[in-house]
Amino acid sequence: MSSEYAEDPAVIKNLLQQTAQALEDQFRSVIFDQDRRAENIEFQVRSSQTQSCGFEIHGRIEFQGDLEEVLELLRASYPFQIVQASASGTEPTLIEATLSPWVLAPGWEKLGELPAVFILEIFVVEAAPTIPFPIPQTNSDPPQKVREVIFLIHGIRDRARWQALVKRILEEVQGVVVVPIKYGYFDVFRFWLPVWTRGAPIRFTQRQIQIGKNEYRVEKYSVIAHSFGTYTISKVLQQTQDLVLERLVLCGCIIPSDYPWEHLSGRINNPVINDYGTQDVWPFWARKLSWGYGDTGRYGFGRSDVMDRAHDKAHGDYFEEQFIRDFWKPLFETGIIQESQWEEQAPKPGWIMETLSFMPLKLILLAILTAIAIYTAMAVIH
Repeated sequence: MSSEYAEDPAVIKNLLQQTAQALEDQFRSVIFDQDRRAENIEFQVRSSQTQSCGFEIHGRIEFQGDLEEVLELLRASYPFQIVQASASGTEPTLIEATLSPWVLAPGWEKLGELPAVFILEIFVVEAAPTIPFPIPQTNSDPPQKVREVIFLIHGIRDRARWQALVKRILEEVQGVVVVPIKYGYFDVFRFWLPVWTRGAPIRFTQRQIQIGKNEYRVEKYSVIAHSFGTYTISKVLQQTQDLVLERLVLCGCIIPSDYPWEHLSGRINNPVINDYGTQDVWPFWARKLSWGYGDTGRYGFGRSDVMDRAHDKAHGDYFEEQFIRDFWKPLFETGIIQESQWEEQAPKPGWIMETLSFMPLKLILLAILTAIAIYTAMAVIH
């Protein structure tokens, strides 16, 4: 980035506005999630005489309760110092808090002299009086506004019972609706066979995603896919040019490592995440014994356009409550991508698997099947 571009006030202000919006979203959905005492949360960019870039991020919040309560909630996420204490009930308390790296806009690190802090006005207000008449015994909460739909796509030899667990956990996130897609039990024979058998699940998945888009009509659609479901969504993306995803999470992936992700530029708004397991043998055998599959669910993609996360997992181990809460829920709740350190600790692959990885097993298998077919035909003739 050139120095002229880096000093452009419009560029700086745009980065700050993106960061201010991320701050506001985090305050609403994380720090004060479902806390009705917090109201009128707002962050904006203002001109500043103290910041060298000429701008600062300024926020405000109204809180029904005690000042110490709101400060305690903030202290868990943002180090701060009180700049101005409230002199009366009508004046705000002013704090200066350190910006978290999780809310910084992309490209922030490329520009110098940007603010390291934001200013927050805290207005402590009295709670509204309770109205002294009976309240009907109905749910008075306003209907939740759907902001993101997550489609779940299962794999082979799977009745997709795990989808209920993922749905329950992810729908704890405000504004998220989870739609399980079940194309039916897909047996091993159809999985290995490279022709005639794979089209039906792909067409069914493509149709169900379109039905979900027509029903909800929101701005964000995402996908979590497992095993053969990863292969299915890779084909749907190639065949459906108007499908744009907010996020794509793969696990037990069998998409080939040379899949043309670059052709989907602009159609997946966040990095593709590939959760792969160093104990997972299914992707390895899928690549070695059939056509069109890859072993990226065991070894990762190893590419700049996919974020690989290694785990000490076998093929179906991702559907544990703790894993979903640790690695998937934060992604859809705050946009935070939790990193995994397992790849640094993982033991080296065994020599048998490493030796087999270099052998042309598909050709050997094909030769054996051909020989059996010829022998059988000759036996019938004689």
